Parts: sequence; structure tokens; C-alpha cells
Amino acid sequence: MKLRKEKKTDPLDTPVMRQYLELKTKHADAILLFRMGDFYELFLEDAELAAPIMDVALTRRQQDIPMAGVPYHSAEIYISRLLGSGHKVAIAEQENDPENPKLMRRAVRRVISPGTVLEESLLAGAAHSYLMAVVPAGDFAGLALADISTGTFFCLEIGGRSDRVADFEGGESNEPVYAPELRDRLLHYAPREILGTLETLNLLRAIPGVSGTLMTPLEGWRASALEGARQIKRRYETNLRGLGFVDEESPCLGAASLILHYVDRNFPDTGLRLDPPVFREVRSQVMGLDEQTIRNLDLVGAPGQSDRARTLFAVLDECRTAPGKRYLREALLSPLLDHGEITRRQDSVEALVQAKPLRTELAAGLSGVHDLERMLARQSAGRGAPRDFVAVRETIRIAIELGPLLEGSAALRLPPLSGSLEELARTLHDAIVEEPPAVLGGGPLVREGQDEELDRARAASVQGSQWLADLERSERERTGITNLRIKYNRVAGYFIEVSKGQIDRVPEDYRRRQTLTGYERYSNPALDELRETIEAADQTITQIEERIFGELCGAVLAAREDIKALMAGLARLDFLLGMALVAGRHAWTRPELVADGALLEVRDGRHPVVERFLESAADFIPNDIILDRQERAFGIITGPNMAGKSTYIRQVALIQLLAQMGAWVPARSAKLGIVDRIFTRIGAQDNLTRGESTFFVEMLETARILNQVGPRSLVIMDEVGRGTSTYDGMSLAWAIVEHLSDEDGPLPLCLFATHYHELTALAQRDSVFNLTMDVQEIDGKVVFLHRVKEGAADRSYGIHVARLAGLPASVIERAEERRAELESEDERRRSAEGERSRGRRARRQQESAQEYLF
Repeated sequence: MKLRKEKKTDPLDTPVMRQYLELKTKHADAILLFRMGDFYELFLEDAELAAPIMDVALTRRQQDIPMAGVPYHSAEIYISRLLGSGHKVAIAEQENDPENPKLMRRAVRRVISPGTVLEESLLAGAAHSYLMAVVPAGDFAGLALADISTGTFFCLEIGGRSDRVADFEGGESNEPVYAPELRDRLLHYAPREILGTLETLNLLRAIPGVSGTLMTPLEGWRASALEGARQIKRRYETNLRGLGFVDEESPCLGAASLILHYVDRNFPDTGLRLDPPVFREVRSQVMGLDEQTIRNLDLVGAPGQSDRARTLFAVLDECRTAPGKRYLREALLSPLLDHGEITRRQDSVEALVQAKPLRTELAAGLSGVHDLERMLARQSAGRGAPRDFVAVRETIRIAIELGPLLEGSAALRLPPLSGSLEELARTLHDAIVEEPPAVLGGGPLVREGQDEELDRARAASVQGSQWLADLERSERERTGITNLRIKYNRVAGYFIEVSKGQIDRVPEDYRRRQTLTGYERYSNPALDELRETIEAADQTITQIEERIFGELCGAVLAAREDIKALMAGLARLDFLLGMALVAGRHAWTRPELVADGALLEVRDGRHPVVERFLESAADFIPNDIILDRQERAFGIITGPNMAGKSTYIRQVALIQLLAQMGAWVPARSAKLGIVDRIFTRIGAQDNLTRGESTFFVEMLETARILNQVGPRSLVIMDEVGRGTSTYDGMSLAWAIVEHLSDEDGPLPLCLFATHYHELTALAQRDSVFNLTMDVQEIDGKVVFLHRVKEGAADRSYGIHVARLAGLPASVIERAEERRAELESEDERRRSAEGERSRGRRARRQQESAQEYLF
């Protein structure tokens, strides 16, 4: 007899795996979560890659296919881990196949990438979560930024500035002209993801400092300005000029197109409504802060920075609401240039500083405000939740209650609350129970009395529980089976459960449904009838609540513009309240702003961040500063390490920045002009990941300052020229001081801290003056007083600082010996040079006398 050879089947050739592979092919750049029952399953390479990231077991399907799975109800935890590792996640949900009801089919309903996160649990706190698109155009580039979580959408044009610097070979840098400003914007907006064509992204990856963000390539035709204009006109039915676009060929339109196409791709079912993209001409409205200034002044902390509490943002953050925190961050990174706007902010802060009871009431009220900006984004993407309605009605109620408190102050008054919002709040209050469930179907949503059919179905459902209990009791009595139970589960529905030892007592009208190890499960006509009644009631409840939920979502989205206007007003109020709380708590003062002229006069100024982290604020030593473009434009600061030079110059810059935010400042008094830029060059740091040495970074930063500085700028520089040889460094520092203090040059306000004491000789120039850190020597010990005084230092006290740092005594002793030797050699050299100089003068005098005589 010939044996039949078994045909080996391909484990991938099954309906489930064919579906999986088809979807995976369409989303090859994402980890595919494939819904199967109560789990999301991952297969093949995705499973091998994702299992260790998600910290789940890697198993196998049919012995051949790598597989991992996570429960669908807790999937956000695992999605968060995948996003944090720089991956995208495609979510494939299951549904019945209408052509074959016995087969489940899957479709990708959502693609989650770092830049398109909506879920609150996946977002990084209250900060904006930006998606950025970049489209180069020669020396310029168009940027579009969208915060998917709030709907914010705007465009910028960067480049064309004289930021280009020479490289060490004497040629120009190969990076695009817009590269420095792109780095500025990356630090300002901290995008989670960057979009561009493949060619553009390859160019961006070559720009030092840009490649750390996830980059996603899109097709080139989607980046055209023509496509962007078409998309915007079609979606928003508005004129481009009305959005600020004066050039229909602007690369910004191409960048906006990339974002709109990408959002469509990531939300294939529901789409997502973003605000119309607005073109921002930032340079004429606010002060531009570059990358090094944001970092050097510790304004907000860089992404991934471990100690972000020690930033100016952390010191100022007294906001009660998430929109308020976002408003604060933007205000901090975009100081104002308009005198009138700054003054209006100051007036508002002063009104709150002088009204303590009002501050208390506002703080209590704003603490209950919800983040409706993000709620609207979830609603527009079809991901709303029942508790969103509570957030809307409570926030509107709070705004109504705050209105009368602000009537007496035009500077603080909220925008008029539209009647439609008040009507919406009443509708939501009347329709929704006080504490709705977290998800639709998780409990009662609609109040009793809103829908008669719903009330009848609920009564039937409630009575059904009693009917089941009565039926269970009567069946026990009828059959004599004392442990008979009527149960329910989602798979089998309602059933009668009888233990194996009692099945001989089961009546003839019982119909077996399932056999288990120790039990048999049955049904009977009475239970069937009761089940139909209860299930019909539950189905009615579900249908009516889903309908009302959809209607209420529509009502909320219909009020979108009014809600966004309300949240903008509440965010501004929260920001102003925070500024007033900081000013009152830390004894800050209102600065006087001078609209014309370059002036900076501060009495008893303090560093807002440093003093916060001292054991006592009284431990901080305040200092004065007077800068005036006419006579005292350039201050050279000398003195030892650890005496406070860096802290001093930073606090001056921070006080100027705070004043132009409209905030109060840490000083006894301050009189300030308005500067157009703040430039900083502080500290010795390298950027090895960019291929840049410490000295090269120093020269790059200095070059940007010298190429961009103007007469209305404020510049602080620390230890320029210390990264190379003494003579090279001192010569560079000397030339830089001359350039910045030249009356025919830019002549900005400048503080220049240095250890090159030779530079103090430049105080003979009209606009240059010397400052030094006060030091006392008592019994051979050096005491740093942290006070700034007029004059120049003659020593650096470096060995003393080394002793404080704990260098071995033998090293300190040898250093002191060698310093004495060098000072002696230097004295002998100067003496010899003096003798030679005197000899040369004597010879010249003798030669002159001989010429005169003969």
C-alpha cells in the first residue's frame, strides 16, 4: 500500500495572516497592532522588535511565527513605550466581514506617531506637542507647525539672514543659510516629529544638531506650494491673504500641505480638524531668541534635560491650567517689542498684585478649568469621551462665575461669553448625569427624564435583575437543585448552571448548551423569554445613549470657535495671575520702560533662578548695573572664578527678558529700554555629536552675534577666546571688544566677562568701562563677596579655587611654586624689555641730536 505524503501547509497562508501581511505592507514604517478578540497581537519582525521594548513575552504562533500580544484595554501603556523608542504604531481594529459573517476582518483605524498623539496619557504634560514640516527654497525654508492635540496650526519663513560663518579651511560652511535659524526653531518649539521629502530630510540630517528628532518622508508632490494652496482653499474655504499669505508660491504653503496630507493618513476614518494655517511674521512682532540664548539662559530646558526644574519657566510657572502653561512658555520664548503691548501686560499684572483677595478667588476658580483645547481635538477625531461634557460645562460655569470678579478691570476682563456657550452648558447639565462613565457604555450617561423610551428600557433592565433572581429561586424549588445558578458572560449570554452531581434532577424542558469539567450549562423557555426582554432593553439603552452622545458631540464641535476663544481668554488670565503671584511672593518690582534710546539701569538686581534655590533668598547678593549707549555701552568685567561674573551677566539678560514679557523683575528698581535681540555667549562646551570642538562652538556662537547684532541689541559674553592659545585668544577678544564698542559699528549694550586682564586697557575708549568682582583676602584666605564694583581686577585666584575644589595639597603647593617662578620670569622679562626700550629711546635721541647739529 502506498502511503499518502502529508502536504505541509504554509503558516502564513491563513486568513488571519493574509490580512496581517496585507495591512503590514501598507504600513511598513509602523509597528502594527492587530486586534484579535481582547488582545492586540504583533507578528514576525514587529513582534521580535517590539516585545523587548514593551517588556512582554515573545512567543510563537503555530510554532513558526514570532508573536507577542498586549491587552487592548491597557494598550496605551505599551504604545507609549513604542513611541518613546521612536516608533510609529498602526492600530488595526476588527469587525465582521459583511461578505462572510463568520470571518473577522481588520482595518487600520489610526496611525499614532510622536507628532500625532491625541491621547492624554501619551502626551508630555501640558506643553505643546508639535508636528513640524520643512520645505526648503534656496536660502529660505518654509516651516509649518501643528499641535495635533490642540488644533493649533501656523507657518513661518526662516533663512536669508547673515548667519553663515567660515570654516577652518577658509571657505564657507556647507550647511544651508537657514540652518542656524532652523536650530533656533527646533529648540523653541521642540517638535516631536519632522516631515519633509526624502531629499529634504537627507539635507536636514546633515545639519548638526537637527537629526535627533524623528523624521518622516512624504512624496515630493505633496510639498508643492500649489498643492498647499489647493488644500487650504478646499478645506477651509478661505482666502490665503486672509490667513497672512501674500505669496502663493511660498514654501510655507508646501509645508502646510505636508501636514494636512499626513494628518489624513494618520486618521483615515475620522479625519482631524486643525485650525486654518496662519502665516506668522514673527520678526516684526516679537524678539527672536536664538538657540544659544535659550540654552545659556536656561529659559525652558532642552528636551531630555534631567533638571528642568532649574529653569526660568519653572520659576515663573504658577499657572493653574494647561492652556495657561502653554501661554507662559510661548510668552517666555517670544518677548514683546511693542511698548504699548508690554505696558498693557504690566498694567494687568499690577492690578492683580494690588488685589490679594481677587488673586485668591481667581486661583481657586482657575484650578477647576479643564483643557478644552485638547478636548476639542479628541472630539474632532471621533475620540471623545462622556467626561468631556463635564469638562465643558464646568469650564463654562467657572468662566461665568469669574466674569463679575473682573468687571472692575478692563485689563483683566475676559472676552464676552457668547450666549451659545451658556446654552451649551445648560444643555449638557440637563442631559448628562453628574458623574458619567469614563467610556461610553461603562455606565449611565443620560439623566433620567431626558428620553421616555430610554427610561422605560432602563426600568426593564433594572427589573430584569430582579426577574432573574426570582427565576433562579423558583427553579431551585421546582427542581430541588439547591446549588442551581443563573449566570451571565459575554460569550454565552445568560445560562443555568448545574453541577455534574445534580444533572439527574434536570427537567426535560432544560436544553443543554455547554459542558464544562464540573458543570453543565442549560437554558429553558422561561430564561429564553427573559433573556430576550433584558437584551432588548440593553440594546435600546445602548442605541439611545449612543445617539444622544453623538448629538452632544456635534453640539460641542459646533461651538468650537467660541470654546477656543474662551480658552484663549482663560489662558491669558492664568498667565497674568501667575506673573502676579511670582511678583508678590518674591518681592519683584515693576520695571519702567523707556520707549526710545538704549538704556539699562537696574538697582539691586538678582538672578531669578539662582536665588530660588538658595537656602534663603536673603543669601543672594544683589547688584546694580547701568548701561547707556551714549557713555557706558560696553562693560568689561574681570575677577576670579566663582566670584559671580557669569551669574551677574545672566541676571542682567534675564531681567531685560522678563521686562519685555510684561512681567515684573527681581530688583529694587529697573529702568529699561526695549531691545530687539538678546545675544549670549557663555561657558565652554563642545558639541562632539555635531563634530564641533569647544573652541569651534565658541567661534560659531560669536560669529552669529557679530553678524546679527544691532544698536538696539543686548549682548552678554563670557570668557571669549579661552579655548585656544593665550595670544590667539586674547587677540580675538581684543578685536571683538573693539568691534562691538566702535562708535561707527553696531555699538550694542554689552557685558563682557573675561580673565584677560589686559582688556581693561580698552576702557580708554569712549563707551567702554571696567567692572570687577569684589574680593577680600583675610589671613591668607580669599573671600568672594559676590559684589560688583567699578574698576579692574589684577588677579584671578585660580589656585585658590582649585584648593576649594579639593585638589591634593601637593598639587596646590607645586602650582603656587610654579606661579611664583612664572611671575618672577615675567618680571625679569618686562624689566629686560624696559631696559631695551630705554636704550632704543636713548639711541634715537642721540641720533636726532646729531642730525640737528650736522
